[in-house]
Amino acid sequence: MLKNTFILLLLVNSSLLFAQDNSSCGFKNNAFKSGETLNYVITYNWFLVWTDVGAITFEAKADKKFNKDVLLLRGIGISYPFYDWFFPVKDIYTSWAEPNTLLPVYYHRDVNEGGYIINIKYTFDYKNMCAYSESFKTRKPLWYDTIPVPKCTYDVVSVIYQARNIDFSKVKKDEKIKFKILLDNELHDVYIRYKGKEVKKVRGVGKFNCIKFTGSLIAGDIFKGGEDLTIWVTDDKNHIPVWIESPIIAGTVKARLVKYSGIKHPLSSLIDKY
Repeated sequence: MLKNTFILLLLVNSSLLFAQDNSSCGFKNNAFKSGETLNYVITYNWFLVWTDVGAITFEAKADKKFNKDVLLLRGIGISYPFYDWFFPVKDIYTSWAEPNTLLPVYYHRDVNEGGYIINIKYTFDYKNMCAYSESFKTRKPLWYDTIPVPKCTYDVVSVIYQARNIDFSKVKKDEKIKFKILLDNELHDVYIRYKGKEVKKVRGVGKFNCIKFTGSLIAGDIFKGGEDLTIWVTDDKNHIPVWIESPIIAGTVKARLVKYSGIKHPLSSLIDKY
């Protein structure tokens, strides 16, 4: 379940991106800087039992790719040792993105889920409107593909950071926004709905003024589908996700912020610190 929650966190954050006019994809990143780290705990609820099952860390740092200066944007999801005996998880998602526009130039998904290996790489070529894919999964052959992509298509990591640069003043309450994202060699259409502002308490961190959204999920083995996804991000220049939750086929999953460092702007949304 941790592996699906990690995907949930990535998709939830990515759903924020298209709440603004991004037709040029050329606005400058101002929400975060190299050196930022965000830590989350994943909790699973079944009836009255709440259990912390794993952790996710997001980090941003300066790097080089294809002889160019880029930002390395990485999300790492791991299961806690108690759960490793029956289903150990270590998921690493990395995107190398242009520092200002945050358009991805290269993406790597390196996953080990209970011994099942997933290794997917994308090289983005926006000049030719495509992404070159190299993918390997356990018991399947190495696969190469060229995937047509529209302008401003992001991977699941770079889109998180791009999303944090939204001008929320241009979003109307209950506005429904559609977008596309490249995941597992497929383009996905989902949407979010802006629900306004709300105060959110995050255990162990504090009370925040937040911006709230709901979003659609693709029905499958884990998620029921429909507009069941809810996310709260800080109502300040950082736009940090502090709380995410969604029902699944059996129970509920939540991701909560537990630690942050290296943020670019003062955390003015923080009302009370715990």
